[in-house]
Order: sequence, then structure tokens, then C-alpha cells
Amino acid sequence: MKKLFIAVLTAFSISACSSNAKYAERAVSEAPAAEYVEEEMMEVSSSNDVVPPAPEARKLIARGNVDIKVKPENVDSIYDNINALIRKYNGYKSSEKQNEYRYTVSASIPSASFEVFTDALSKVGGKMSEKNINVQDVSDQYTDLVSEIKSKEAALEQYRVLLKRANKISEIIEIQTKIDYIQQDLDRMNGRRVNIDRKVAYSEVNIDLIIVKKDVVKDDDEDNTPSFGSELLDSLSDGWAIIKFFVLFLLRLWPFFILGGAGYFFYKKRKGDSNTSSKN
Repeated sequence: MKKLFIAVLTAFSISACSSNAKYAERAVSEAPAAEYVEEEMMEVSSSNDVVPPAPEARKLIARGNVDIKVKPENVDSIYDNINALIRKYNGYKSSEKQNEYRYTVSASIPSASFEVFTDALSKVGGKMSEKNINVQDVSDQYTDLVSEIKSKEAALEQYRVLLKRANKISEIIEIQTKIDYIQQDLDRMNGRRVNIDRKVAYSEVNIDLIIVKKDVVKDDDEDNTPSFGSELLDSLSDGWAIIKFFVLFLLRLWPFFILGGAGYFFYKKRKGDSNTSSKN
């Protein structure tokens, strides 16, 4: 009986030692996991403490329209002054056109010099009759566009990974079609982004040189009321214009005069012949 009791006690001790060993192994195996979770939580906590970066500068697109009245004899010199001003502020001409009454120049000026440039146009000559400035804020539109581009790029990268793993021809064709479609969207959106960046970097200014025939281009401090002599000359000029118009109008009717004269001639001749016949 005593031997049986010793055997049971020994078996119980061995079982307890085995259970303790398994618990120790489990604690050792779970320690790295707990330590990893603790490290991850510390990283998340530290990331939440980071101060977000300052917002980027606003995306502003500025446009200007300037009208300058000039005398015909001063057009060339003022045009040269405008070209010199564009070069001074590191701009360039995007287009220009000319007719009898107007000379239009479209210039792209670095946005940092836009305000100074438009102010300097009042000193190129002539008289600035109108000046309009328009500024458009496209910051939100630009931010949404950039986010969409990043999303498309991420999707494109995922499809490229799938393409490498694809084995069937049908899968390859389907994935490649989606890749081409996403790439087209990316090209279009990147083109829009580049266009916005260019318009933000360079402001457009349309300069109209309005050619005034009469002597009305004067400084603001001068009296623009026409004198009696100028009014008299204008009246004579207008009268001569009316006479010239009337003479030219009559000359355009020469076929009717010829037809009318011929008709009158035949009428008189027929009437004369009828009178002679009646006398006989």
C-alpha cells in the first residue's frame, strides 16, 4: 500500500511539472506577440502626435485685359515698348493680330510679376482706357485632380502585378485592356495637371492697342472738348464725304441712264413718225 501511494505521488508530480513546462513555453511564445502589439501601439500613438504639414500655396490663375488708345503714328513705338516690357519681365508673346482699327497682343507673364507688369503698361504710351483683372482659385480642383491621379496610379500598379501572375490568354487580354484604359485616363489627367501648373506659373495678359483716327488721345488733365476750328473742319469733311458718296452713287446708276436715254430716244422717234404719217 505504501508503495502504491508513492507511485501515485510520483506520477502527480511529473504531471504537474509537465503542465508547468507547457505553460512556461506558452508564455515564452506569446511574449514576442505581446511585445509586437505594444510596439505597434506605440508607433500609432507617436504617429498621431505628429503635426500635419502646412497647406501648400493656393493655386491661382490670373488673367488681365488692358485697352490702350493710341494715335496711328504712335502705334509702332508703343508696340516696341510693349515688346521690351514683356522681355523685361521674362514673359513671352503667345499670339498677336492686327487690323485697321486694332492691334492685339497676348502675353504670358510670370505670375510673380503680373501685377507690376500690368501697372507698367500705363507708361508705354497712349492712354489706358480700360483695365480688367480676373483671378480664379483652382486649389480645390487641383487637389482633387492630384488625389485622383494617385488613385489611378495605385490601381495601375495592382493590375500590373496581376498581369505578371496571369496564366490564361483571356485573363491577360482582360487585364491588359484595363491597364490601357487606366493609362489613358492617367495621361489625360496629367495633361490637365500640367496645364493648370502652367497657367498658375504664367498669367495671361491681353493688350489691345485701339487705333484712334482723330486727335482724342490726350492726357487726363487736358481738356477733351473740341475747338470751333476742329468742329468746322469736321463739318467740311463730313459735307465733302456726303457729296462724294452722292456722286459715286449716281455713277453706279449709269446703266439705268443709258437705258432711260435709249427709251426716250425711241419714244420721240416713234412719236415723230406717227405725226408724219398723220399729216400725209
